[in-house]
Amino acid sequence: MAPKDTDKPVELMAETEQNKGDSKDKKKSKKSNDADPAIVDTENAMSEEDRELKERLETCVSTLINEGNEASVTVPIRLKALDVIVTELRSATSSMTSVPKPLKFLRPKFEVLKEHYGSIGGDEGTDLGDKELLFLRARLGDVLAVLAMTLGKHDERESLKFKLKGTRDYETLAKLGDNAAAADNNLGSWGHEFVRSLAGEIGQEYNARVIAGADPEEDEPFQDLLGMVDVIVPFNVSHNAEAEAIDLLIEVQRLKKILELDSIDQNNYRRVCLYLIKTADFMSDPDDYEEVLESAYEIFRKQKQYYDALR
Repeated sequence: MAPKDTDKPVELMAETEQNKGDSKDKKKSKKSNDADPAIVDTENAMSEEDRELKERLETCVSTLINEGNEASVTVPIRLKALDVIVTELRSATSSMTSVPKPLKFLRPKFEVLKEHYGSIGGDEGTDLGDKELLFLRARLGDVLAVLAMTLGKHDERESLKFKLKGTRDYETLAKLGDNAAAADNNLGSWGHEFVRSLAGEIGQEYNARVIAGADPEEDEPFQDLLGMVDVIVPFNVSHNAEAEAIDLLIEVQRLKKILELDSIDQNNYRRVCLYLIKTADFMSDPDDYEEVLESAYEIFRKQKQYYDALR
């Protein structure tokens, strides 16, 4: 026989359903709170070390741009602040397995630094008589080139443009007799990823200039690009990135430059020649095909590997 009193089970079931509904509402509310960036405190999620690094970089940026327009913040003081930023970036980008923390913390300051860079003199390095200010602009150009690697507009090749401007300033410093400052123009010190990114933008800029009407047979329209190629290619070859070096030379149609390298020796000539021989199979132009194989032949011959050269 069924029990006479059925009110209690119904009430219990109703309460259970209500509790479930409340629980779901609480979970939804919690999820919405978690998704709201205004509620999440990212500062608290940082370690003490990261927080100190972020504050140090922000202070250096504030000093560098002289945010308060203080007369006491001289160029040497601003240079010291920039030195801290450069040191942090170089140590972080020397071996990149993920986006370095200094790069993350400087991300919100990218546009501010770009604006400040534009306010230092004109477009050419010769318009600044102050060596210290010229050196500051050159180093800031390097910093912006590194930041633009991940933050810049890809189509505008901002990383390459800032590096080219910085290089012109370093060259001006060398002409003014400041060889110590000019020696700071070291691409390799920013790490292999930056060099690789820069090489990609050099290839894009070269093609853009050819399409615009520049003669690829002449060096003059590409003088600034080829100057950087002459730095990147030996760097890649000496760091076991021979394939990237060859790809860049082929991209700018200057493969013969590989025969001028002193960094090709008995330890890496086989890798260089093997890559050249394999690359020749993908050359559609007969002249390019012949040039690639001739380059491999000359390298074998220089290394006195006559049997391999005749194959």
